[in-house]
Amino acid sequence: MQKQIVVLVALIGGLFISGSQAQRMPSQFQEAAPRQNIYTELGGNGIAFNAMYETRLKKAADGIGFKVGLGGFTSAYEKLFTLPLGVNWLLTKDNKHFFEMGFGATFLHYDDKYDWGGGGNYDPYPVDVAGLSIDAKNSVFGHMALGYRRQPENGGIMWGVAVTPHFNENGFWPVWFGVKFGYSFARK
Repeated sequence: MQKQIVVLVALIGGLFISGSQAQRMPSQFQEAAPRQNIYTELGGNGIAFNAMYETRLKKAADGIGFKVGLGGFTSAYEKLFTLPLGVNWLLTKDNKHFFEMGFGATFLHYDDKYDWGGGGNYDPYPVDVAGLSIDAKNSVFGHMALGYRRQPENGGIMWGVAVTPHFNENGFWPVWFGVKFGYSFARK
């Protein structure tokens, strides 16, 4: 399993190194300000449901950018809060269809109201949260992303899908997906 993680990290790292070389060349899709997106994401980097903000680091629709979000879920017995942070790189040939790759970390707080037994000294961890094993109320996951994004050239409704593998000290989950839907702000 560690070998799979090393291979994926090396692959993503290699792509980012080649991408950083490409960042030295000006984008063919220059804009008056860096492209910004707001969107909701089901699954993906924040495990459950997230509201995300994203911006490019250069005045362009493509290239390197960063994203931050808030997410989670609540039920009668469980509460989950997530804070996904990440770096991503967008590639395009037509300023509409984008290939996205990225990596980051998701900070997670989990709380439950289950009665785990008398005495109150039973430690229920590790527990599974949406299929991912965590060791404590506060935990961190690493995540990667490889996906497709449709983003209008002049701004507007955007959407995307991605494979977003997650990993922590308890394991590696290579098959995790995310779907996003939101708005892209372009300033030409």
